Amino acid sequence: ILGALAAAAVIILGGQEVIDGQLSVGSFFSFLTALFMLYTPIKKVSRIFNQIQDAIAANERIQQLLQRTPQIKEGSKTFDETIERIAFEHVTLSYDKEKKALEDISFEVHKGEKIALVGNSGGGKSSIVNMILRFYEPQSGRILFNDTDIAAYNLKSLRNEISIVTQRVYILNDSVAANVAYGEAVDEAKVIRALQDANAWDFIRDLPEGIHTRINEFGTNFSGGQRQRIAIARAIYRDPQIFIFDEATSALDSESEQKITDAINRIAERKITFIIAHRMNSIVHADRIFVLREGKLVCNGNNSELLKQCDEFKRLKGLQK
Repeated sequence: ILGALAAAAVIILGGQEVIDGQLSVGSFFSFLTALFMLYTPIKKVSRIFNQIQDAIAANERIQQLLQRTPQIKEGSKTFDETIERIAFEHVTLSYDKEKKALEDISFEVHKGEKIALVGNSGGGKSSIVNMILRFYEPQSGRILFNDTDIAAYNLKSLRNEISIVTQRVYILNDSVAANVAYGEAVDEAKVIRALQDANAWDFIRDLPEGIHTRINEFGTNFSGGQRQRIAIARAIYRDPQIFIFDEATSALDSESEQKITDAINRIAERKITFIIAHRMNSIVHADRIFVLREGKLVCNGNNSELLKQCDEFKRLKGLQK
């Protein structure tokens, strides 16, 4: 707008000068030509200056991050053993000083167990997962893998033993095999086994090029249930010792949910599995259900036991009737 107003002012004033005989027509048009030739380069310089200012601000933020000291101090121990149990011993976590996300949490889970975490939003389900991944340090208590404190382990080694499947699935514009391997070397036999364990092989083998079929960006040529099963196959492919399913079936229809539940049940037989769920019908077959409320573990048992003994669990069940 300013450029247009300036050009209009030049034309008006210059035209008046020509009419008054103080400026020749040739000189006027020469000046206009030079002015319009300068206009675009000046705009580019202005745009580049703005980009430089944005880059300077971004660099300052990046430098602030690079200069931060990590609060999580990793150990040197690597996983060269089977994880037989995970134990929380009086664990308390606070994200700020005012409210405790977890308060005096104690439990023990073993290899082959399928553990469901249920409760209202803010109850502490995701906080337990964050502690297992060691995104945060507890204010008190400790977490043991077998008999070793989690703080003794190298973070990369720890997280290599954990696979997470969330409600949101990230699908790459690449082959099915590449999406399952997800950055690792593609082993076709291993990809097929992972797809079979995830109940995904039935629809993948019918594709024109099988596991080499290219998937659209965000997996738009697959249904939500199919994308979720590819995500589970991706988690299986890494062969971790711990699986975490965070609302993995919440947005699916009943048929897709059942297929994914069957896949989870199959792989849970030889792993430690945590399932975060709001839909209570998806965790009735869990070995144990941990009921959380306001950061506290209020009940712990299987579906039948909790229906008899846990008022909070019955309340959560009743909300979904």
